[in-house]
Amino acid sequence: MNLSETTTFCFVASYAVALSLEVVSLARRFGWHRLVLLGFAVAGVFAHVTYLTVQSRGAETPLSSPSDWASVSALALACVYLFATFTAPRQSIGLFLLPLVLALIGVAGVASDRPISADRATDFWGSAHGLLLVLATVAVIVGFLAGVMYLIQSWRLKHNLPSRGAFRLPSLEVLEHLNARALGVSAVLVAGGFGSGLVLARLRLAGNGGSIWTDPLVISLTVMLLWLIAAELFRWLYPSARQGRKVAYLTVASFGFLLIVLASLLWTGSSHAAQGEAPQPPRQTL
Repeated sequence: MNLSETTTFCFVASYAVALSLEVVSLARRFGWHRLVLLGFAVAGVFAHVTYLTVQSRGAETPLSSPSDWASVSALALACVYLFATFTAPRQSIGLFLLPLVLALIGVAGVASDRPISADRATDFWGSAHGLLLVLATVAVIVGFLAGVMYLIQSWRLKHNLPSRGAFRLPSLEVLEHLNARALGVSAVLVAGGFGSGLVLARLRLAGNGGSIWTDPLVISLTVMLLWLIAAELFRWLYPSARQGRKVAYLTVASFGFLLIVLASLLWTGSSHAAQGEAPQPPRQTL
């Protein structure tokens, strides 16, 4: 049994055990139930990432076959499930997500593993990269606005300033919930955009010997991703950071990193999008 077969068994078995624990939790939850559930979920995602990494090594067009795409989709849903187990541990979201994860893995097992043309693969990953980053931008902006409104509302309540006229803000509880959700969603979307961007860059730079790690936009996006991961870990490890002004400060800081990414995009212009592509002939005009 080779490494690829071993890792496939590992993440399929991990997801299956996690699903079984979700079913058992409908009847009874034992003391360390959530810890075991998280352990199998993390193990499954780790083995799944290892499997896709092994599969992409040496491939001319990595992660571009129908089988690969089904497996990547399964991994994305597994990451959503892992995120949900942290943010909503008492909700039975896994009963809906994990069967789809296992079904997509089954589809990946029977689908063709022959890569499609490089042009079509580039189009797919380019669209995924752009869409995920657009959604991440929206999530960060929503979190920033919720954070600003939270800080304003908190300041008004602290100084006993009543709401006047039509200027009314949501309650602190609603804004706090929105802040936390926006921070987590933006972390997942930026991670997806970053990962799809790496695949896209590898497709475009195949055979050119170039590197994307000198691109200011890639560097700034990497820093933003590391910040969002650190912010989420901070919220998970320190319960006091999940509420109040701390989470508002985190979303406001995330917006600052977004501004850095946008500044890098304006600085580099179209060179990032065109990296590795052959120059196009000038368009004829009348």
